[in-house]
Amino acid sequence: MNDERFVRSEPATADAVGRLRHAVVDYAESLGANVATCDAVRLTVSEALTNVVAHAYVGREPGPMIVEAHLNGSGNLLVYVCDEGPGPMPHLDAPGLGLGLGLMAQLSDAFGIENRQPRGTAVSLRFSLAGPLGP
Repeated sequence: MNDERFVRSEPATADAVGRLRHAVVDYAESLGANVATCDAVRLTVSEALTNVVAHAYVGREPGPMIVEAHLNGSGNLLVYVCDEGPGPMPHLDAPGLGLGLGLMAQLSDAFGIENRQPRGTAVSLRFSLAGPLGP
């Protein structure tokens, strides 16, 4: 089992989404996550990163998107996707159906969004390594 924390940062560009998603799924696998958990991590992290690319740095140069992950004391995988943008703002003309947040909430055991200080947004996700179907 891997006891090290996972921390990666890349500029918020579309091509970085795949690299970061792949790296965090590899990390989950190294912790012993089952296939269902890895699939949930893959989808939710991809959605969170895509939101950073689409919304965090509108009208400015892409800033960082940061992914952090580690095991908590209860053996759950905690994943954080963070940015340093101005924070969540309504985008009435944004493309898409706005289903990403619901998907993240449904596929994770716990989901949250909060403002970071001094600026930015953090999406937090919690996953059981055994997944919804057990070991």
